Amino acid sequence: VRFSPFIYHTYKNKWEAGSKTPPLYKVMLFTRRNGVYKEYMPLKIGFGKTELVDGRIMRLGKELKPVKAGYNAAADRKTTLAELKALKAKGKNTICPDYPQPAWFYELCDSLGLYVIDRANINAPERSGDRTVGGTPSNDPRLVGDYLERVKAMYYRSRNFTCVIAYSLGGPSGNGYNMYKAYQWLKSVEKSRPVIYSDTDGEWNSDL
Repeated sequence: VRFSPFIYHTYKNKWEAGSKTPPLYKVMLFTRRNGVYKEYMPLKIGFGKTELVDGRIMRLGKELKPVKAGYNAAADRKTTLAELKALKAKGKNTICPDYPQPAWFYELCDSLGLYVIDRANINAPERSGDRTVGGTPSNDPRLVGDYLERVKAMYYRSRNFTCVIAYSLGGPSGNGYNMYKAYQWLKSVEKSRPVIYSDTDGEWNSDL
């Protein structure tokens, strides 16, 4: 397998939230065997580095100030596009879904210049304040595999979309062993984008 990662002139444009025409580059990925082309896969990709510096989310070296809106994709692409455009018109630049979305949702956010804080499909509010072992699903080691499976599904689904600036471990679900392990796994594979969890109650497993 030979792979050339160079796409020329990409540094002339910057992908910024709110941009009318975010620079997405058209790439044709193909497979070839014995001189015969077997498959063509058209892709649209963007470039941009998001990182946490001194407690601030930085995008391409500039501080990003998210204006958030909670939103989950509608049943079809056309309706979702219209609703995302309406949120953007209201000044929202960062979309916060409640669970992983269809791939085309992230493609729309890429094309519209909207950021996304992706969230794992974990919502276990029952007895969320109980910190005894097994007192809440998030602190029940027997469920650690289920928690990690959902966090991994989120990450591998959206990691290559330039709109994704951070990852959330889940909805309000308390804290405990499973959330610690989920945070550690995400940090082991994601070296740049921050990991966020609002239900840590001051503990260490959230970057913001």
